[in-house]
Amino acid sequence: MSDVFVSYKKEDFPIAERIVHSLRAQGLSVWWDENLTARSAWDAELEREISAAAAVVVLWTPRSVESEWVRTEAHYASEHGKLIPVMLETCTIPLAFLLRQTVNLSAWHAEADHRHWRKLLAWIGDLTAARSAPSGRAPHGAATPVNAFRATVDHLASGDPVVEGSFVNTSTPAGTAFRDGGGLPILRIVPAGAFLLGSPPTDPDRSVAEGPQKRIEIPVPFAIGVFPVLVSEYEAVMGEARTAEAPRAGSRGWWIFRSRAAPAPPAPATTVRNPSGPVTNVSFHEVQAFVTGLSVRTSESYRVPSEAEWEYACRSGSRARYCFGDMIDLTMAVFGRNAGPVPPGSCAPNAFGLFDMHGNVREWTADLWHESYDATPLDGSPALEGHGAMRVVRGGGWSDSAAMLRSAARMRATESMGTSLIGFRVVRALS
Repeated sequence: MSDVFVSYKKEDFPIAERIVHSLRAQGLSVWWDENLTARSAWDAELEREISAAAAVVVLWTPRSVESEWVRTEAHYASEHGKLIPVMLETCTIPLAFLLRQTVNLSAWHAEADHRHWRKLLAWIGDLTAARSAPSGRAPHGAATPVNAFRATVDHLASGDPVVEGSFVNTSTPAGTAFRDGGGLPILRIVPAGAFLLGSPPTDPDRSVAEGPQKRIEIPVPFAIGVFPVLVSEYEAVMGEARTAEAPRAGSRGWWIFRSRAAPAPPAPATTVRNPSGPVTNVSFHEVQAFVTGLSVRTSESYRVPSEAEWEYACRSGSRARYCFGDMIDLTMAVFGRNAGPVPPGSCAPNAFGLFDMHGNVREWTADLWHESYDATPLDGSPALEGHGAMRVVRGGGWSDSAAMLRSAARMRATESMGTSLIGFRVVRALS
């Protein structure tokens, strides 16, 4: 049973051989068709070996893209979650694989420290680890499988390693923390799954906007911020001028669905921003500008989470009122204060290893406000049909009551306004 099956066109034998020898030099077992003998039943042996391998590396060149056999092996590998596409020469990748993450080795000359070569090794390492641990999910507190090909670039205060983001992929185990550059947000991978969006009629604090409950399928893993975006992270992308402003006139121009909620308190009377605190007083439009800038800076796909993704990440498998259970107190979240937010991470994380999902700052989501979940898609994408200038905000903030911190609690805010109660966290795609 090999770690890697290499699929290639015979005319590309010299470079395929170089890749095979380099993979074996890293201690990986590799099968390629040089192993076939004249007496082999080719179809049967190829099928057996590609099925047994943890990863299938398909080498794309102008010649292999025309090969029906290479395409067939790529389709099989894709359907079984083990495909790693590698571009050896500039070519037009077959349409079925255009949207897949591809390792570009067109400028690789067998250098052991080449960035894209290391990316390939890390991806293979994820798939070989997944073969040993089929669930691919490591709850918070449990060690994620060690990948010898992925370097640690930082550590969380908990001691959890933070790895380089360019080496994560759709096969990287859930629970892995990473960042795409110094001073940028740290994210964790959360697994695909399903959950029940909203609150049940038995919840004494339920509002009519928290229903009807709806089963949501999160089809693929995604990465979400371990913390709300910090002032320092916002400044790293957008510059210092915006975050040094005093709260703007009209910054209280927001609304909460719950009619008995108290008005928002004024922002703390200071223009000095704590770099380790959550950024606030940012409108939804400014948040969109931030994720666009972050995407350009990192060449990755960042966005604001949908409401469904946010609640899924917050619940982290819990069906209770809060991710910790049906009760919450000041040791679990920051709320009921009159002095503004605190640096994230002062309370324990949820089961996905995410901090401050309850309290500290409310968080923008991508969804337009609707009075119910009737318009909410079943696949976790945001509800964007209709017109309006109100977006859903989640999580409750530093001055809110415990009821507004519930996993299902929904609030709304005018997207052009910013307040000292609202911040945000980011999501990044893995493919």
